[in-house]
Amino acid sequence: MIAGLALAATGVAILVAGPRLANAAWTTQAPRLGILAWQALTFTAVAAFVLAGVTQLIPITTLADGLGAVFHACAASIASAYGSAEFLPGALMGTVLAGILPLWVLSCVARELVSGWRRRRELHRSIDLVAEPDHQLGVLVVDVAAPAAFCVPGRTSRIVVTTGTLTALADDELQGVLAHEAAHLRARHNLAVALSQALVRAFPRLPLFRTASAQTRQLIELLADDAAAEHVDRVSVASAIVSLAEMRAPAAAMAMAQEGAALRVSRLLEPATPMDPWRHRLLAGGLWAVLLTPVLIAGLPTLSAALSDLCNI
Repeated sequence: MIAGLALAATGVAILVAGPRLANAAWTTQAPRLGILAWQALTFTAVAAFVLAGVTQLIPITTLADGLGAVFHACAASIASAYGSAEFLPGALMGTVLAGILPLWVLSCVARELVSGWRRRRELHRSIDLVAEPDHQLGVLVVDVAAPAAFCVPGRTSRIVVTTGTLTALADDELQGVLAHEAAHLRARHNLAVALSQALVRAFPRLPLFRTASAQTRQLIELLADDAAAEHVDRVSVASAIVSLAEMRAPAAAMAMAQEGAALRVSRLLEPATPMDPWRHRLLAGGLWAVLLTPVLIAGLPTLSAALSDLCNI
């Protein structure tokens, strides 16, 4: 019971305080670590409530006694719930948190992945009808006057630009755009976006998941900007973002200049001091602590029981 309450309190604390991470300046210094931080917070929030349900149904100390003891504990919990109205609310809550909650999250993840795959498939088909390959650049070109550039992830991933982009951008700017989009495809950034959006689908009213999705989208753009800046100068990348700021791209694509353009341009033109390695390691250690906290809380009774048995030997 105590472990379950502690786990629920942990989940609530993350739901309430987690969105404040959006105000942390270090995430723009180390965007990859920032993405991992948002993933750690959202995963831990869900895991804390699931484990709280598990501890409500099964005395966690039985896990140390093997699978047979776990099944026996489940049977005893069900029998107690049906045999006494006093235990029924707790058993029902445990069933919702330990059983229905993870199934709901997994179903939302599956639906998000499937719907994303369908949108990309339709977009691939549409592009094939109107685009011409540019073998020198390794992209598909659509005859549209408005500048636009985006990539479409998938098994047959591709980068698409308009003729307006080829006309509007200088060579270095164009190379920065192509490096930016290639970084999205290479790192499979669409998966991070899809997983964060799946949690928004699962819990649309909770600010933590909405903020995590928006921040993830922004931070992956910073990562791609950094990759582009390794191929051309940062001013060219910033200039390309400004030139494409008014672009419109399909929802299934990952576009060059649709997420946090102002922040990205200022970051490229006035790069922040790189994060100190010791601070990076400290923050990474903090993420591991966040991830392991629910497991440690849930496993504390088992650990205490094991230590007690050792002391009695």
